[in-house]
Amino acid sequence: MSTEVAGADAPHVKGKFIGILVCWLLGNGSLFAWNSILTIEDYYSHLFPDYHPTRVLTLAYQPFAFGITLIMTLYEAKMNTRLRNLAGFSLFFLGSFALIILDVATKGHGGLGVFIGVCIISAIFGTADANCQGALVGDLSLMCPEFVQSFMAGLAASGVLTSALRLITKASFESSKDGLRIGALLFFSITCLFELVCLLLYTFVFAKLPIVKYYRSKAAAEGSKTVVSDLTAAGVTEQLSQVEEDPQKYKRLSTKELFMENIDYALDIYLIYVLTLSIFPGFLSEDTGEHNLGTWYALVLIAMYNVWDLIGRYVPLIPCLKLTSRKGIMAAILARFLFIPAFYFTANYGDQGYMIFLTSFLGLTNGYLTVCVLMEAPKGYNGPEQNALGNVLVVCLLGGLFSGVVLDWLWLIGKGCLDVLCETNLLSLGKYFGLLVCFVLGNGCLFSWNSMLTIEDYYVYLFPKNHPTRVLTLVYQPFALGVTALLTYHEAKINTRLRNVTGYTLFFLSSFAIIMLDVATKGQGGVGVFVGVCVIGAAFGTADAHVQGGMVGDLSMMCPEFIQSYLAGLAASGAITSALRLITKAAFENSRDGLRKGAMLFFSISCFFELLCVLLYAFVFPTLPIVKYYRSKAASEGSKTVAGDLAAAGVPAQHDEQVEEDPKRYERLSTKKLLQQNMDYALDIFLIYVLTLSIFPGFLSEDTGLHNLGTWYALVLIAIYNVWDLIGRYVPFIIKLKSRKCIMAAALARFLLIPAFYFIAKYGNQGYMIFLTSFLGLGNGYLTGPEQNALGNVLVVFLLIGLFSGVVLDWLWLIGKGPVCVPNSLTWSSSKAWHLLEKKQPNHSMTL
Repeated sequence: MSTEVAGADAPHVKGKFIGILVCWLLGNGSLFAWNSILTIEDYYSHLFPDYHPTRVLTLAYQPFAFGITLIMTLYEAKMNTRLRNLAGFSLFFLGSFALIILDVATKGHGGLGVFIGVCIISAIFGTADANCQGALVGDLSLMCPEFVQSFMAGLAASGVLTSALRLITKASFESSKDGLRIGALLFFSITCLFELVCLLLYTFVFAKLPIVKYYRSKAAAEGSKTVVSDLTAAGVTEQLSQVEEDPQKYKRLSTKELFMENIDYALDIYLIYVLTLSIFPGFLSEDTGEHNLGTWYALVLIAMYNVWDLIGRYVPLIPCLKLTSRKGIMAAILARFLFIPAFYFTANYGDQGYMIFLTSFLGLTNGYLTVCVLMEAPKGYNGPEQNALGNVLVVCLLGGLFSGVVLDWLWLIGKGCLDVLCETNLLSLGKYFGLLVCFVLGNGCLFSWNSMLTIEDYYVYLFPKNHPTRVLTLVYQPFALGVTALLTYHEAKINTRLRNVTGYTLFFLSSFAIIMLDVATKGQGGVGVFVGVCVIGAAFGTADAHVQGGMVGDLSMMCPEFIQSYLAGLAASGAITSALRLITKAAFENSRDGLRKGAMLFFSISCFFELLCVLLYAFVFPTLPIVKYYRSKAASEGSKTVAGDLAAAGVPAQHDEQVEEDPKRYERLSTKKLLQQNMDYALDIFLIYVLTLSIFPGFLSEDTGLHNLGTWYALVLIAIYNVWDLIGRYVPFIIKLKSRKCIMAAALARFLLIPAFYFIAKYGNQGYMIFLTSFLGLGNGYLTGPEQNALGNVLVVFLLIGLFSGVVLDWLWLIGKGPVCVPNSLTWSSSKAWHLLEKKQPNHSMTL
């Protein structure tokens, strides 16, 4: 390379404007063909009315886009970027041409065979996207930031252009015979031409721009092999053999190391597209109702999304509006999940003006945050690392797209359960959506508390002398037990709706209080702060008392699947918080104040999740037809607890007059008699949780010794327990234990785990401990499932008594450990020496 010169003729400046324009066109070409399929959704809906083409075609496209990109990212350092991009644009061109040929050959007729053909072409587009998007983002990441910004703007512009063209062609041919088909064919003819232009631009123009040659030569000088073909095509061959001469000089971070250093950016880009694709285009096309715009409504919404997505991608070019803080980007992305309830309520109760505004804001934030992440992430790395990181971020982007596409079906599942069989089968109406809501509400019941338990490494660091895992659990359980017992005693007269809304609201406020306490004290420890955390732990216990008893009692009068789904949600909260904790620990492990950052991110997520639960329980769950049916049935049998929920759902409770007319008809067993008839179930649930809480989480956190996993050991054990507890709650669907004697025998047999854990902690290795912990979780989840279907509030009281008793018994491990650690015959100095020696023993098995 020649020496750099100052001014406009410098190689890193010359050709920049043309490069930005070409990047914009290449971004267009990377999605133009696919957006064409999406934008003519009215034509495909006409051809294939029974196949939900918008959703199915997206589902056919995304696995290929994601899977192939993932494979190519793993081998990114050895890939020929030029060949990859040429293959991608060629596939886009050929796929677009194939759509025209397929439509001409079938004369515009539908049918399953034609639909399968369109799905195959969608998969080809996904393969083309995997080649182009990952390669171009990686390639442009090693150049000036304006190039990747222009490419991302081009991706958005493809949506705007296709939407504008679709509106024009629809208007032009609306009154003509076979107008939909003519517009679609014209559309794909334009697409074919555009993809051919992109192929020629990338092949013969982009590689020869001086600014592009400068950055690629710089990357080659830093050890990049991916730019070799492009430099050869541009006639640059000077620095291509240097890597072979001195390979040590060009060492770079591996893809895994880059991912770990940028896991927050990877999560950012994933969450952006999970949210966006769970709404766009499927929900906007099929689930927004009928309005004044008629068949134009979905097209207008898609066009508004695309326009504002494009605008959002230019906003970061204004320096004062660019978001550079990693925390700020993550907070903004998490806040976008409020779109889900907003879109739901607007689709059901709002008008088209509100829907257009929401869709515009969805597009604006999608474009803005995407560009912020992709411009900030590559900074500070050399060329080969920037290329690799670009590929990694595109994998996360496509993973988010795929996950969002799958989640988008939940709108359809919920809607289908609400709309199908309205007149004939009321019991199944809304059942699947109800199961999902019960699962989420079960999650919310323990999400905040499990968040506190799962960040035990942070609290052990803040309060090393206070045994926080054990003390917080001991503070939590008396409030959970006492308030639940009180509410159960007066259960027949309590407004269940008010009880549950109070509980979830208290969870939300307490999670927020934890964040405020940590911010106010700047992450410092001390007795005062520990007392504050204990008070919040007590608030969590009070909230649990309201929610768990109220929900179990309420769901016990409905179909058994609801309570099973709720209990699975309780277990899933542990698995989810454990997974999040492992991710945040890995993300912030090497950063300054990493433990605190992970903990605060944790409770921010918890706050959002609890708010979601408040909204779901208050506004969604009571309106489901199956829920209204069961609650009306309970009211007709004399229940007063459902009156608040029925009123919220617009169903008047009429049992009061009926009770006065025939009071004997509505007599029910007292709580005492119910307990006497189900004493074995109550004892079962007590024994299950006495055993579990005497080991989890205190013993697992503090008494399992030191092993190869270091500070990760306790987190891994807690995560393993939570995962197997969740699995155990689904096992009764396959193998269900119905015998009351067998359930009791199994609950008693679990007490053999106590000596097993003791001896494994003393003499075993981490493999045996992980196995035992898995078995503890599996048994807990499996045996809990069949129990709580029998009684509601009463069994929850015994569950909480078992929890409380287990927490108290858990201290026996610590008490027993104290005197054993230092023999009485040793003096103070020798005991200190003993302690130092003992620290070196990983399994605490040293003897005198």
